[in-house]
Amino acid sequence: MYSNRVKLFFDAISRSERWRYTLILVAFVSWVLLTLWGMWEQQHTMEGGEPYAIWIKGIFLNFFLLTTYMYFRYADAQKSDNEDFYGLLWKVFAMGLACGFFSATLAFFVRLVNDYFSHHTLFYNFFYHLDFGLLVVFLMTAFFKWKHKILYHSSRFTAVIWYIFEFSLLSTLLFHFFRFKLFDTVFNAFFVLFALMGIYLSFNAKWIANLNAKQKLYSLFFCLLLLAVQGYFFKEILDYKDMNVNYLTFLILDLTKSIFFASLYCFSAIYTVTILLVLLFSLPTSSVFEKKISELVSFQQLSASILSGENEQKVYLVLLESAIQTLRADAAWLEIENKNDDLISKKINKQEALEILKAINAYKADASIPRKYTPEKLFGNPNAIQYQSILTLPLIADNNFLGRLVLLKKLPDAFDNIIINTLNSFVTQASLAIYNFRLLSSTVETQRYKEELKIAQRVQKSLLPETILVKDNLEIFVKNGSADEIGGDYYDYYQVGEHKYALIIGDVAGKGTSAAFNMAQLKGVFHSLVRLDLSPDLFFEYANNALSGCLERNSFITATYLVVDAEQRKIYSSRAGHCPTLYYSHESKEVRYLQEKGLGLGIIRNEDYRKYIQIRTFEYKKGDILMLYSDGIYEARNKHTREEYGYDRLHEFFKMHCNLPLADIAHKLLEDIYAFTQCDRLDDDYTVLLLKFP
Repeated sequence: MYSNRVKLFFDAISRSERWRYTLILVAFVSWVLLTLWGMWEQQHTMEGGEPYAIWIKGIFLNFFLLTTYMYFRYADAQKSDNEDFYGLLWKVFAMGLACGFFSATLAFFVRLVNDYFSHHTLFYNFFYHLDFGLLVVFLMTAFFKWKHKILYHSSRFTAVIWYIFEFSLLSTLLFHFFRFKLFDTVFNAFFVLFALMGIYLSFNAKWIANLNAKQKLYSLFFCLLLLAVQGYFFKEILDYKDMNVNYLTFLILDLTKSIFFASLYCFSAIYTVTILLVLLFSLPTSSVFEKKISELVSFQQLSASILSGENEQKVYLVLLESAIQTLRADAAWLEIENKNDDLISKKINKQEALEILKAINAYKADASIPRKYTPEKLFGNPNAIQYQSILTLPLIADNNFLGRLVLLKKLPDAFDNIIINTLNSFVTQASLAIYNFRLLSSTVETQRYKEELKIAQRVQKSLLPETILVKDNLEIFVKNGSADEIGGDYYDYYQVGEHKYALIIGDVAGKGTSAAFNMAQLKGVFHSLVRLDLSPDLFFEYANNALSGCLERNSFITATYLVVDAEQRKIYSSRAGHCPTLYYSHESKEVRYLQEKGLGLGIIRNEDYRKYIQIRTFEYKKGDILMLYSDGIYEARNKHTREEYGYDRLHEFFKMHCNLPLADIAHKLLEDIYAFTQCDRLDDDYTVLLLKFP
C-alpha cells in the first residue's frame, strides 16, 4: 500500500520535478551512508582496530558530493534564467543564513550537553556530519549562483576559464581516495591554480550595474553576512579538528587537506569579497545610473504616448514631467503658443511664473535657441527670486515656434551642455509630435466644422420665424445674432385664437450642432403644446416632461413663455430659469423686471418640476412694452476690465429709450453694448425680442 502511494505521488508530478526529487533523495541517502560509515569506522577504531582503507570513505564522500552537485546544477539550469541578480544574491544569503543558523543551533546544543556526552564520541561524529552536510549545501548554492552572475555578459575567454575551473575542480574529487598533507607539493600547486582562476573570474561583476541604490545597500548587507557565515563555518571546521577526540580524524577527510573543499571555499570567499568591494565603490554612482534609467523610461513613455495616438495635451504633460524628472528641477512650466496662450506649470504657481516670463520677454533674447538666465540678468538683483538658474528650451518643428519649456533650479550654474543636449532629445521629439497633432487636428476639425456648420445653419434657419408679426393687437420686433456662425438662442410665436397669442424665447445650453438639434426639439415641443392653449406654467411642466427624454444629462434649456390675451388685455407669463423680462408701463413711465420663480427645462426630470414654476398674470395698457432677451445681452464683457454690461445698465438703457420705435430700441441697444465692450463682436449668442401694445 505504501509503494502505491509513492507511485501515485511520482505520477502526479512533472518529469523535471521527478528528477529533482530523485536527486534530493539520492543525495540524502548518500549522506546517511557516509555518516553511518564514519560512525562505524570510529567504533571500529575505538575497539582497537585499524582504520579502513581511505578509498572506501572516498566513494561515499564523492557520491554525496556528486549527487548534490548534480541537483544544484539541474536546479540552476531550470530556474536561474527567470531570476534577477538581486534575487540570486538573496537566495545565496537566505541559504547561508539558514545553514549558519542551523549549524549554530547544533553547536549550541553540543556545548550544552557536552558534560553528558563527553565520552560518547559517536555523538560528536554525528553532529560533525550534520555540519558537513550544511556546509556542502551552502557552498554548492553559492557556487552555482556565482556562476550565473560571472557568466552574465562574459567574454568567450571568461566562459572557457569558468568551465575549465568547474570541471578541474570536480576532477580533484579523485584525491579523496588518497591522503595529502596541507603543504604537499601537489596540493599547493592545485590550490594556487584554482585561486588564480577564482580571482580572475571574480572580476566579472557586470551584473552589479543593474542594481539600483537600494538594492546595492541591501546587497552590501547580504555580502557582509555571507562573509560572517563563511567565517563561522571555517571556525567550526577548525574547532572540530582541534577537539580532543582523536577518532574524529577518521570521520571525513580533513577539509583543510581537501583540494576540492579548500578551493571551493576560497573561491566563494574571494567572489563575495570582490562583489562587496565593487558594491561599495559603485554605490556613489548609483544615483547617476538611476537617473539615466529614469531618462530612458521617460523617453520611452513620451515615445509611447506619441505612437499610441494620444492627444496633444498628453504630450505636454509627459514632456513637462520628463524634463523635471531628468533634471530634478525645482519648478518648470510649459508655455504653449496657440490662440489661448496656455501656461502649464509644475511646482510653481502661475502668477510667479508669469512674472518670470514677463522678465524673460523683456530681455528680448532670441527665443528660437536654448537660453540660460540668472536673476541678476533678468531683474538686476541676484536675490530677486529664489531660483538661481533658469533655462528656456524652444519647441520648434518645421520652422514653426510652438512654445517654450522653462526649467528652474535654486542652485546656481545648474545647467550645463550635457543636460541641455539630453533635454533637447525630449523637446525635439515632443515638438514634432505636437506639430503633427496640430496638423491632423486642424485638418479633421476644419472638415468636421464645415459639415457641422452647414447642418446647423440649415437647422437654425428652419427654427426661427421668417417674418415679423405686426397686427393691430400687438407689434413685435426681434434682433438676434450668434457668436459663431450658428447660435443656441430660440424665439417663436403662435396665434392661439382670434385675440390670443403665445410667444416663447429660449436659450439652449451649449453651441454648435448639439445646440441646433436641441433647438429643433424645443421648436417641436412648442408647436405641439401651444395648440392645446395651456397656461404658461402647465406648458413648461409638459415641455419639461417631453424634453427630459431627449436631452442629454448635462443639457438644459432656459425659456420664457407668454400668453397675450388681447381681448381682455392680460398677459400670462412664466419663466423657466430665463433672464427676467423688462416691462415698461406707459402710464406710470416706470421700468421694472418681472422675476417669476422658475427652473430651466431638463434640470429636474420628474414630476416635482411643477413646484419650481410660477405664473404671473397682469393687465397691460396702450403703449406698454415688454423686452425679452437672452443672457448674451447682459453678460457682454468689456475686453479690458472684464466687467459685465449687467442688469442695471440694461434697465437704465430701456428706461431712457423706451419711447423710440422698437427697431430703433434694438439697434441702439446693440450699439451701446458694442461701445461698452469695445469689441467688434460679442462672445455669446444674443437675442432681443420687443413686444409693444398699440
